[in-house]
Amino acid sequence: MFKKIIKNTSLTGSGTLICRFLGFIRDILIASFFGTSPILEAFLVAFRLPNLFRSVFGEGFADSIAVPILSEHHKDKSKIFNVGSNLLFLFFIILSAITLLGVIFSKYLVIAIAPGFLSQTYKFNLAVSFTRITFFYLLLIGISVNINAILQSLKSFFVPALTPAFLNASFIIGILFFSRFFENYILVVSVIVAGILQIIFPFIFLKKQGFVFRVNFKGLFKDKDIIEMLRLFPARVWSSVIYHLSVVLDTILCSLTSIVGQGAISSIYYANRLIQFPFALIALSISRVIIVDLSSCHKEKDISKFKKLFVFSFQNIVFFIIPIVSIFLFIPSGIIDVVFRRGAFTDTSWFLTSGALFFYAFGLFFFCLIKLLVSAFYALKDTATAAKTTAICLLLNVGLSVLFMFPLKVGGVALGSSIAAGCNVFLLYHALIKKIGVIIWEDTKAQFIKVISLSIVSGIFSRFLWQSLELSKYIKICVVVGVFVAIFIGIGSFIGIKQLEYVKRMILERVTRNQSTETREERKKE
Repeated sequence: MFKKIIKNTSLTGSGTLICRFLGFIRDILIASFFGTSPILEAFLVAFRLPNLFRSVFGEGFADSIAVPILSEHHKDKSKIFNVGSNLLFLFFIILSAITLLGVIFSKYLVIAIAPGFLSQTYKFNLAVSFTRITFFYLLLIGISVNINAILQSLKSFFVPALTPAFLNASFIIGILFFSRFFENYILVVSVIVAGILQIIFPFIFLKKQGFVFRVNFKGLFKDKDIIEMLRLFPARVWSSVIYHLSVVLDTILCSLTSIVGQGAISSIYYANRLIQFPFALIALSISRVIIVDLSSCHKEKDISKFKKLFVFSFQNIVFFIIPIVSIFLFIPSGIIDVVFRRGAFTDTSWFLTSGALFFYAFGLFFFCLIKLLVSAFYALKDTATAAKTTAICLLLNVGLSVLFMFPLKVGGVALGSSIAAGCNVFLLYHALIKKIGVIIWEDTKAQFIKVISLSIVSGIFSRFLWQSLELSKYIKICVVVGVFVAIFIGIGSFIGIKQLEYVKRMILERVTRNQSTETREERKKE
């Protein structure tokens, strides 16, 4: 059971790794070409608006509602295709209407999300213009993620994980080769091109599975699965809106440059991009795979297996995320220096972004756990609990961010989000226990203590190395990260961290299997 999950998670993680690697190159280019300039800040505001709706009607709906319901028919491909056709047609209608409204009311949306721009006419007009274009991406990506939901329900994970890479590739190619033609508009043009590619790519693979898109308007609202999705949708919408309101509030607070300083929106963006890399690679990959199996457990009423899968996923998040948190906490300025500090990315940009990354790092582990816990509730077809806890934590986030932003500037906004995420984990976990009963953690507590202790020791040594070595920053980061990994693996193997032992067993099994195969082939030749 666990080997299959590891295989599917590895496939998802591989696609995500490619995507995030391209994302790093994209962000390095954006930092180099745009720094924390008005053009970038106008784009970030404009892109955040359709992203909010995309999360509600796109990935949010697909991951939390469409995939669990479609996965219940994983043995009946034709049923998945019929429901999938209805799903695509329904969302084409919904998203077309929202896109049109977004274009019409773009000016007022920018005023709502970035009121600080009103005193900066050039930045405000750019944001409005960009918003009118980027809203078309909502329609494109909404269709794309629902195509990927159909693929995920068929247990095809690599293509959905790889599809977002087209957004990053489009930015890279656009900035490097076409920026002189489109000038200030290159970022928004790249977004639209990416949206088109993100539909074409997964649809090719879905067609290979035998999918044929059919419009059935009369049967659309007679489809029981579509009706079930629509029933669950309001709570999911509320949950997603509440979550993105926290992002919007961060933007509003960061637009108040008299308090947080010039360039705060951009610094939050860059820090968040670094946080999103391990989040997507580990938590998102695990959650997208596990929700399919958790949904099957729920349908089969196998709560014992459900709990085991949840604990297994939690243990893997601990193993992979805690060491990354340690690196972000102990050498945040070094990471920002290596990744972004060049070109238009000034010393001020470096200072602001380093502070934001440091305070976001406290919440990374909680952000990952929230994704796992929410996936568990969605597999149980409970979209209301996550909405309630997120609403409570939104209010906490606002209060803490406002409190901390005065002494800590942009770092205070990040710290408020991190603390609120920790509270959300606490509320979600206790709600899950009430729903499925006590979870047996076995040796998880001991493993957690080992991982966190070893991560702190490795982090302290890494900081010492970073401050002591007199080398090029690129060579130095390779040495520091290499030593961190060596210490973690070496001592971790000695003290018996479960995941390291499991990897060792897998390698030995693979070597033994290869040797056995070679021996059989030699005997055949004899």
